[in-house]
Amino acid sequence: MQRNGRVNSGDVSIFYRAFGARGRTPILLMHGANYFDSYDWIGVAEALATDREVASFDKRGFGETGWSPSKDYSVDANMGDILAVLTELKWERPIVAGHSASGRLTISFAANFPDKISRLVVVDSGLAREEDGARSPTGNPPLVFETVEAAMAHFAKLSNPPRIAHDRERALAALVKVDKGLMLKRDPDFQNSNPQGEGANLPQRARRDVWQELSAVKCPIMIVRGLRSDRYTPEIIARISHDYPAIEWATVDSQHDVAAQAPQAFVAAIRKFAAGA
Repeated sequence: MQRNGRVNSGDVSIFYRAFGARGRTPILLMHGANYFDSYDWIGVAEALATDREVASFDKRGFGETGWSPSKDYSVDANMGDILAVLTELKWERPIVAGHSASGRLTISFAANFPDKISRLVVVDSGLAREEDGARSPTGNPPLVFETVEAAMAHFAKLSNPPRIAHDRERALAALVKVDKGLMLKRDPDFQNSNPQGEGANLPQRARRDVWQELSAVKCPIMIVRGLRSDRYTPEIIARISHDYPAIEWATVDSQHDVAAQAPQAFVAAIRKFAAGA
């Protein structure tokens, strides 16, 4: 059964979904950006929650979570949100899985908070291409569509379309009515990492190269790759295999939307990786 909750973190109110009961090591699932939120992980979370607690939350600026007034979507702020959710759930060292853009975030989290994580799963995240948007301009207009079908068509144009492109019920959950149509539940400034106003004065951890942070991760790591996705170039695969030989690999028959296109294979890979945890 799904349990919904909220927890304050910095300048936003985080919405989360929790499943299952206490048992084996809990699992936190983090969604990507274009367009995903915790809704996309409900099926996977339910499947994994037969012997443990599993949770997923809408990242700041997405879904039912608030938009940051200071436009702070930095890696640092997102790591603070993870800590807030873990504290709210009373979890100590969960398995953390980050899809797409959240792959970058979860690597940073594992590198900076080694005592807060037991295992790391990076899900179809291209790493080098998932850098936070330090130079992303603010003041962008929100994405507004005349109809649900128009929103679905917009995302269907992507090379690796998310579930919103072909599932009308999912699309409805990602949209909210406004005067001129339907607005996507995502802050159009979600890529900005330089906080404004009062938030600009908050201390932040220094940015580090994603490869440096990957080297700093001490817990076991598994990368899940969609065989029909474009996120891992041969060069990136070769670099990871050569420089990080301890990282485990799992492949699933999907494009980028692993949760929608290969949920059973993904759950099986997680269960195998989490064996004994």
